[in-house]
Amino acid sequence: MSLQTADIQTSSPAPETVIVRNVKKYFGPTRALDGASFSARAGEIHAVVGGNGCGKSTLAKVVSGILPIDSGSVSILGEAPSTPAESRALGISTVYQEVLVADESSVVDNIFMGADSLFSKKMSQDKKVARAAELMQELAGEPVDPHAIVGTLPLGLKQWITIARALLSEPKILILDESSAALDFDSTERLFAKMRSLRDGGTTVLIVTHRIAELIRISDRATVLRDGRDVGVLE
Repeated sequence: MSLQTADIQTSSPAPETVIVRNVKKYFGPTRALDGASFSARAGEIHAVVGGNGCGKSTLAKVVSGILPIDSGSVSILGEAPSTPAESRALGISTVYQEVLVADESSVVDNIFMGADSLFSKKMSQDKKVARAAELMQELAGEPVDPHAIVGTLPLGLKQWITIARALLSEPKILILDESSAALDFDSTERLFAKMRSLRDGGTTVLIVTHRIAELIRISDRATVLRDGRDVGVLE
């Protein structure tokens, strides 16, 4: 009997870290989200898929605290963050579709941009430089000078800088909004490997994509959106 109980316990699903219920978000007459529901668990890669204009990026911005909702409910790790700062404090990091870097600044300054938490305040500049170099080596697969001016670097490395910035805080929930768009095949493979490693460590990874190949290869589950509504979950 105890063996059966143990089997039941080990097969129970991981806790849900993200719960979106009947969320509506309008931009004027446009219904970006029209009653969308969605949930994701700890230790899974969950894709959000659908055609252009279906509400994928809006959903990602709602979960990350960038956009307030008009109605419905959003629960992140049991809380209801309403600002990006509250979301970051909970352990959410987001990599947006746009490659957001400061071209005139160095690699290390870009990676630590916005990292105003205590851990980064206590770090010496030398430690920041070493951490930036370590992250870029792991992600880009090649040494990158942490003192290099970002404007002189190719687009692929700029994308890695935004991803490194998101990973700096060791997030509990990582949101990737079409984040492989600027990466070549080898870089995308390295990103997938990093996503699997994070998942195996218990992180929730949300990947917003319109690429069916990415959906099939990397995600554990996928929520399909159409016209601002969820129309199914694929295991």
